[in-house]
Amino acid sequence: MRVKRLLLILLISLLTVFSLSAYQLSPLNVTYDSRGADSAKVYTIVNDSDSPIALQLVSQKRNVDLDGNEYTEEAPEYFSIQPNKMIIRPNSTQLVRVQYRGPSTLPKELAFRIVSEQIPYSLGAQEAQSGQMISFLFVYSTSAYVKPERVIESTETSAEINEEGKLEILITNTGTVHQLLNDLSVTVKGDNGGEYTLTDDDMGVIKGQNLLTDSTLRIVLDVPEALSGATAFDVAISYNYRYSS
Repeated sequence: MRVKRLLLILLISLLTVFSLSAYQLSPLNVTYDSRGADSAKVYTIVNDSDSPIALQLVSQKRNVDLDGNEYTEEAPEYFSIQPNKMIIRPNSTQLVRVQYRGPSTLPKELAFRIVSEQIPYSLGAQEAQSGQMISFLFVYSTSAYVKPERVIESTETSAEINEEGKLEILITNTGTVHQLLNDLSVTVKGDNGGEYTLTDDDMGVIKGQNLLTDSTLRIVLDVPEALSGATAFDVAISYNYRYSS
């Protein structure tokens, strides 16, 4: 009973600190024009806690590997963020203007993250006396896209037996804008006359994945019995997504 009580007290303490340091950021998904009025957007940050918080905002360029893992790289040259560092008073709002500063002519869409990160902030002696500490530092990672000159939605697929003897299927974005592979369906036909439709388990995290421009995703699985002996394959896919800015 004593252990349960201590755990309950700890949980209440954590939730109290959590509420002290929480904030809200919007919007979470934005599409920019490469020039003109819509090349700038305004983000709203709300500190709905009873303590001041310190934040910094940065821009990052998005990439995705063959297995659907996203990785980013700092991209300060693409955006002007004003202010990019701030202290927001309790129960108050801060507006942040984000302006795209990259190339004005884009053959393909660019994908970014505008990241808001809470940084350590101390109230000094007053905080030390009260015993309060901000232990949770919250990060918002928002989606930001910059529209290309022309919107073309196109993907290409292929399949082969790889060096490990597995069936490897590749889905490549050959268009100019990102594609979300919602409700993805993949059917493979072999030159042996067989046909196999992948299950959700076969597709794993690739189903529903964001296929960025110039990126390729892969699915690797044991060769299904229906395709055993096949040496050439045709792949048909369908998914539920239509680009909208």
